[in-house]
Order: sequence, then C-alpha cells, then structure tokens
Amino acid sequence: MGGQGEDSRGCDELSGPQGRLSLMTEAGLDAAARSLRAWLNRQQFSDLSASEVTAFFTDAVADWATDQGYEVQREVTLPTATRQNRTGRLDLQLRHRSGKGRLISIEVDRGTKEWSLDKLVQAAELGHLALWLRWSRAPVTLPIPPTVRLIRAQVLRRTTLARAKLHSLRPDNCG
Repeated sequence: MGGQGEDSRGCDELSGPQGRLSLMTEAGLDAAARSLRAWLNRQQFSDLSASEVTAFFTDAVADWATDQGYEVQREVTLPTATRQNRTGRLDLQLRHRSGKGRLISIEVDRGTKEWSLDKLVQAAELGHLALWLRWSRAPVTLPIPPTVRLIRAQVLRRTTLARAKLHSLRPDNCG
C-alpha cells in the first residue's frame, strides 16, 4: 500500500510446511493485510450482483480467517460505535483459536463509507487489528489513518442490455 510501511515483525509463523500465519500480534497489521491480499488475489468471479459480490468477499475473508486459525463472527456489535442512535456493527471479527493475539475487525464495502472507517478506527482504539476491504474501482476519498489498512479489490462492472449491473473479479486484482 502506498504510503504505509509494511513490516512483518511481530508475526509468529507456524513451523510446518504450510507456513501460514498462525497469530498476528502487535506489528501484525501489515502482515494481516498482506496475507489477506494474497488470499484475495487467488479469487475470481464473474457476473455477480452487488449484493452477491459483498457476500462473496465476506465469505472469502471468512475462509481466509479459518485457514489462518481464526474463529469468525459476523455482524459483531462494536460497543463504542454509535451514530444517530444506531449501534455500530462490524462485518467480521476474528479471534485466534489459541485465545492469544489481538482481535481482527473487518469491514467489507463497495462505497467509501465514512461510518465504516469510523467503526474501524474505534476498533483499533480498542486494540483490534483493523482491515477495510473495499471493492470498487473508484478512488478512496477519505484519509486512511495509520491504524487501519485498506485492501482494494478492483472489481469490474458492466451493464447488460437489460440494464443489469454485473460485477467481475479477475485474479491478482486486489491491492
């Protein structure tokens, strides 16, 4: 990611042949983002609706997390996040099965939602690793704080003759 240093220190790896990240610790924010990007760069889909794309990415992140040794919770209430009498909910929250390490909080969005970024900043203030998976070719217009890592999936969109908007992802399109 441009402008954000990448440092894998503090990332404990399994000594087995798989070499997976088993626990992402204090300096593990960049390691977590790199690992998830690599996972997503092996994914692809064609002709999905917007809601199907969000479901695809949510499931892909959950699969990545499970593969890394994490338990996955969806739609987790963030105790400090409130807005206009609404409680903030994170799309995904990951806890390592060992019970060690920091929680990983993840938001999956198509648009640039300030509310999503606010929730992730608050999660980081609680000590979580915060990842924002944004699937769109449009630029991100909000400044991303150093406590959050942005992962951009370059999803292509086409409009059919019937005016349906369909989305596709090719391998190696996540940065």
